[in-house]
Amino acid sequence: MSRPVFDDLQARLRSLARGDLPSAVALPGSRAERSAALRARIIEVAKAEFAAKGYDGASVRGIAATAGIEQGHLGYHFKTKRALWEATVDVVFADFPETVQEMPVPRTYDDARMVMRAMLQNYATYCIAAPEHARFVFNEASAGGERLEWMVERHIRKRVKAMEPVFRAARDRGAVAATSFEAFMVSFLAAFGLTYALHTFQAAIFGPPGADPGTIPPVPIDEMIALFVK
Repeated sequence: MSRPVFDDLQARLRSLARGDLPSAVALPGSRAERSAALRARIIEVAKAEFAAKGYDGASVRGIAATAGIEQGHLGYHFKTKRALWEATVDVVFADFPETVQEMPVPRTYDDARMVMRAMLQNYATYCIAAPEHARFVFNEASAGGERLEWMVERHIRKRVKAMEPVFRAARDRGAVAATSFEAFMVSFLAAFGLTYALHTFQAAIFGPPGADPGTIPPVPIDEMIALFVK
């Protein structure tokens, strides 16, 4: 090693020993922060994989490869495929709108109409922003079994239960059709899910063959709401 290079190296070592770091050099995050960031990246990849292929079709090896890590490293964060799936479902449902739980049971027609419209508007917006949730539900509903029951108990049943008294009040005040709560729920969840979370279905029906779904405008939300709220 030449003397100038040796002197420069020594100077750098002394600078580091004093704690002198260039302002442009950013210290990496803590280990916990790096771990949390990696976990979030894995879940983001898993979200797309599970939504597109279902639980059985999704590949843990493929998720790890897309996330840019070894499969064993993924296993450090999620011991099993089921654990990864459950964590991903939790993230998908984290932003589910809670409109009904934040509002009192309506006492007038106008209040009932406002609450029901807000509920449907928020759900349509959620379907557009987080379409994976509907794909997860449809995938598991097709398969049936313990995973569907887990998802329903953890994320869906309590929300449905909270909506029932609001729906009944709205029905009694003439703001929605005189139908059962079960018929209303199944109908609007399926209609909004297919329209806004599974837009490719609508595009296949109403667009030309081979059309890019992104070029087919979805049905306006107000028109969908009009099917359920008077």
